[in-house]
Amino acid sequence: MSGHTHHEEAAADLRRDPEVKARLREFLKTDNFTNFFYIGRAWFIVAIALVTAVYFFENREAWGLSFWWNVPVYLFALFTVGASQHQFAGAGHEAVHHTLFKNRKLNELAGDYLCMFPVMTSVYQFRLYHLAHHQFVNDPERDPDFALLKDSGHWMDFPVGKLSFIKMMIRQILLIDLVKYIIVRVRYNTIGSHKGGPYQMKGEKRRRVPERLTLALFFLVLLNCAVAQKWGEPWMLIVFPLVIWGTIAVVLAFLPEASFDKARVKPVFHRRFMYMGQTALFTGVIMTLSYIQASTGFMALRYFSSLWYVAILTTFPFFMILRQVIQHGNGDRGWLTNTRVFQMNPFVRYAVFPFGMDYHLPHHMYATIPHYRLKAFHEFLMSRENYRESCQLVDNYLIPEAESPRNPTVVEVLGPEYATDNGEIHIDDTVLDDWEVEEKDVILSQGRRAKAS
Repeated sequence: MSGHTHHEEAAADLRRDPEVKARLREFLKTDNFTNFFYIGRAWFIVAIALVTAVYFFENREAWGLSFWWNVPVYLFALFTVGASQHQFAGAGHEAVHHTLFKNRKLNELAGDYLCMFPVMTSVYQFRLYHLAHHQFVNDPERDPDFALLKDSGHWMDFPVGKLSFIKMMIRQILLIDLVKYIIVRVRYNTIGSHKGGPYQMKGEKRRRVPERLTLALFFLVLLNCAVAQKWGEPWMLIVFPLVIWGTIAVVLAFLPEASFDKARVKPVFHRRFMYMGQTALFTGVIMTLSYIQASTGFMALRYFSSLWYVAILTTFPFFMILRQVIQHGNGDRGWLTNTRVFQMNPFVRYAVFPFGMDYHLPHHMYATIPHYRLKAFHEFLMSRENYRESCQLVDNYLIPEAESPRNPTVVEVLGPEYATDNGEIHIDDTVLDDWEVEEKDVILSQGRRAKAS
């Protein structure tokens, strides 16, 4: 029996398994409460990191400590904030699949205001990108992860040796690669300016009016902040940003429908409200911190910007690269072999594999299982021979376990010994079942043609 046939039959047997079908209903259950704990935990860790760092900076001199003590404290805070921003992106990923909260509107609002807006993107825009990744996983022509990594210079021609992978990771210290990655990711996940994509309407001119208005607001609010801090009065830091946002909001409210890019996956709320909310949150944060800084002398905006926004450009993309490059790297397009299960310590799991992304194989098998049930689902599936034989377990990132035999590390699983190519092409059309989709048959037919080939 060929590897192709073996894996296809194993996948088919697993889908037909009556106990798997019965237990799947249990694992698919979500609610409107659990994820408030996980989101709250990430924000609590951010608050502790910011408060601790700022308290140290404010008191270091009085404690008689050298200026150079600022460096390790700052780096520790920067890495903690970046890891937590990755947590928010993980929560936004749950919202994309409608598993953050059961209520659809709560799912969208919490995903945006508590998770995605703070890291400069939105649930809906990421959904257009990410559902295509699930439907056409590891497809070099349609999977947007392939295009993003290639555009940002992070694609690796798998399989790769340990040294090549480690060199790529070390190169991130130069920061140029990190900034390039986040700029490309903004193009893909925030403004959707990359070419192609199976969910974009074909043949329509992309106007970019809302995106240009959003960028104009960011520039004007920051310009007002700089001018008012130097030559103005504190009241200017309240009144002018409100006027700027109000003007932009009115323009967005009355923009004709043709001004918004069309996509086949329909948003939960009209996109004009997404842009209004994103600009409102940014304006509110900058306005409040600027006013505190101008009226009290406490460098609130400077501290926040030097940690939050610097992390968005450095440690946040660093942790994303540590995950994105390896989740599907050296995998094929099979249902059970396109990714793996990563067993890591709690610190690596928090920073690199947020919200169940360590159990990536069961997630790609059934994308609407909430992250807090993926571990139990994986453990249940391990009782099935078809899953157990195909599932690749990965232990640790760089340092292997002492025991032998053992599972490979991340750097080992990317090498020639673990390369997979069983010939199976899995197209996950079910990823669109829970969404209103225009011209859905066009998208599904792409999958059917690939299967037929």
